[in-house]
This record gives sequence, C-alpha cells and structure tokens, in this order.
Amino acid sequence: MSYNIYFEKTDHDGVLNALATYGYCVARNVIRPDLIDRLKGEIDLALDPERTLPPANGKFHLTFAEESHALWDLVDNSDYMNLCAALLGDRQLCLHRSAAILRTPGDPMGAWHSDHRGHRKGPPTSANDFLNLYSMPSGGWFYLNGSHPDRSGLAVIEYSHTPDWQPPEGFHMDQDRIFLYRDGEETPFNQSDIPGYVPLISEPGDLLLFAAMTIHVNLPTNERRYSCGMAFRPKTVQIDVPWALPESVERLKARLPAHQQTLLEGYTGIVPDWKP
Repeated sequence: MSYNIYFEKTDHDGVLNALATYGYCVARNVIRPDLIDRLKGEIDLALDPERTLPPANGKFHLTFAEESHALWDLVDNSDYMNLCAALLGDRQLCLHRSAAILRTPGDPMGAWHSDHRGHRKGPPTSANDFLNLYSMPSGGWFYLNGSHPDRSGLAVIEYSHTPDWQPPEGFHMDQDRIFLYRDGEETPFNQSDIPGYVPLISEPGDLLLFAAMTIHVNLPTNERRYSCGMAFRPKTVQIDVPWALPESVERLKARLPAHQQTLLEGYTGIVPDWKP
C-alpha cells in the first residue's frame, strides 16, 4: 500500500476520495477516551453482563443503538454528524441500523465477505436482504481497542468495492457476490494469504470506514475486543420491510430528547430472525 488512508474527521474530501478510490479509510480521533470507556461498558452490559463469555467466542447485538446511551451522545457531536452527512450526501438523515460485537481471546478469523445484497438473485431470505441493498458506506465501525493484526481488528481487500472488481486468480465469489472462496473449496475463505489483503491499523477513537461492496473480514483476536457502529441513511431512501416496528423502537423514542427523535423518522428496526 503506497497511498494514504488516514484523515482528520473534518477532512471530508479526503475521506470521500479514499472511499471512492480504494474502498476504505480511517477517520482519526472521532470519539474521546471517556466515550470509548462508556461504550465498552454498555457492550458488556448488553452482551456479557456477568463476564462469563468463554474464550474463542463472539457475540453480536444487532440493534445496539436501541440499548446504548453513549451512541446517542455521539449524535450531538457536530464533527461526527457532519462526517455522516458528507458520507451520505444529505443532511436529512435517519438511523438505518446499528450493532455491537464482543469477541474473546482465541476467536478465529472470520470469512471474507461483502455486506452488500444488491447482487442477490431471487426473493429476500433474511432481514439483511432488505437493509443492505444500498450504495451507502457499509463500514462505520469503532474498534474500541484499536485495530491491529497482532491483537485483533479488521482487514479489507483494497479496490474490491467496485461493481467490476474480480477476485484474484484462484478465487471466486458466490453468485450473489457475498462470500469469497478459494477455487475448489466449499467453505468461504478465512485466511490472509490473498492479493490485496490490507490489515487496518487504528487507534481506539478512530472510525473505520469502508464502501458498500468492499470485501472485509474480522481478524483473529488475542484480547477481549469491543466494536460497535451506527449507520444512517437519507430520509429520502424509504424502505418497505415485512416486519412490524419492534416495541423496542417505541421505548427508544420515549427516552430520546425531541431533537434526536427526528433520527427515528424512517427507522425500521430489525427482526434478525425474520424469515419469508
């Protein structure tokens, strides 16, 4: 890698150019140390309140913004919201989705994949098929321990974010362009020996960004690792989902101040186990 992917949180042009050119980048110093600690505490409370999650495990919370208070403090950070508006090209935003991940030491590398569902064939089969159809940046993650290949973190395949990208020789993607496979193997590829592999190195307060179709993976973790993120979308992008608005969204609206409740106009929530 012979180009820059690190930008100040107010350098919107730099961030947008890197996402368009390379498919990923890092915005520096987006959140303060005190907020990092609060988010870690809320992830523990949501996913492992007794701190009994055994080694080599991971847990996910797919509506973290509905539980977290610290994320909503971030909404009042003008630098953060200005960056989100620049990423989406619109200032009239609503919450799209959110998540938190907790992993314990020994949890192995995941499978290389794209979150984008715009290439899927056939009718929807999961909630992600409704929410991940759009060309909005897919990554917007705070790796609250930082990201480093020796400890834990995120890796991407550079330039994999464009519709005409093809896997390197010896690899292929499934027909829906979601998972990456080594030729001749039946399970998604979960190793680092692939051309274009870039492990991201970041500090705990940085925001890791990648484009909608960028191929990425969680690296093996050697520590208790915390990450979370929230994604917005323009209110003009309206989604017709097949599930009723969960009651948890009403509880969230009831506790938010009026100026933050506007971010729930158009929010669908998610029913993770939805099936057709």
